[in-house]
Amino acid sequence: MLKVHVPVLAAAAFLWSGSAEAARFYDVTLTGELVSELGYGPSDLNTGVDPNLATGNTVTLTARFNADRAFAQGGGFLAGLYGLPTGGDEFWRLDVGGLTWNSGHEMYDGFPIYVDDENFYADPSITFAGGKVTGVSGVMVPTWTDTVPVFRLSDFRIEPGEGLYGNTYGTQGFKGTWDYANSSATLTGVPEPTTWAIMIIGFGMTGAAIRSARRAARAAVRV
Repeated sequence: MLKVHVPVLAAAAFLWSGSAEAARFYDVTLTGELVSELGYGPSDLNTGVDPNLATGNTVTLTARFNADRAFAQGGGFLAGLYGLPTGGDEFWRLDVGGLTWNSGHEMYDGFPIYVDDENFYADPSITFAGGKVTGVSGVMVPTWTDTVPVFRLSDFRIEPGEGLYGNTYGTQGFKGTWDYANSSATLTGVPEPTTWAIMIIGFGMTGAAIRSARRAARAAVRV
């Protein structure tokens, strides 16, 4: 009969169970569309936004952040994403028409939000529930543009930047809509490299124990 040393199996199981503590992240995707021009009056000096933007453009918001950033609120979650880069293990970015906004470009260095009586300078922020994004907030300015259009996330307006006098681009700002119904906010677990190593060692210990027991069993039969 095949016998496996219980201490070896127990050690392997212990190592594997400890490795199950994976880093947890939320992966978020939300899209929207520029549906109309705002049409500022001729008396406004800030008459344009950016030549690369047009009605019908798709806006894509993508984010990945540690689950520790999310706080339970109103049957869902609220996560402040201020200061995240545009790439890496954690990121936040907003793309449309060749422009990119990121969470380091909050116009007012983060609005305060309150969770359990604690003050978090968190904008841009998102709310989500049931695997869907339910809201976004923040007032952003983009990277790598001379026109610096302002993106007001919550009511989806792209407006000319403040103080851009003499801007004569024909597009005068846009109104858009978010497609919350087809958004996603999913929780994933990603083991750290050392965790994978522990898992491999644990499984290797189990396999070695089983192989040793089989060899012993075959030797006993030959004797």
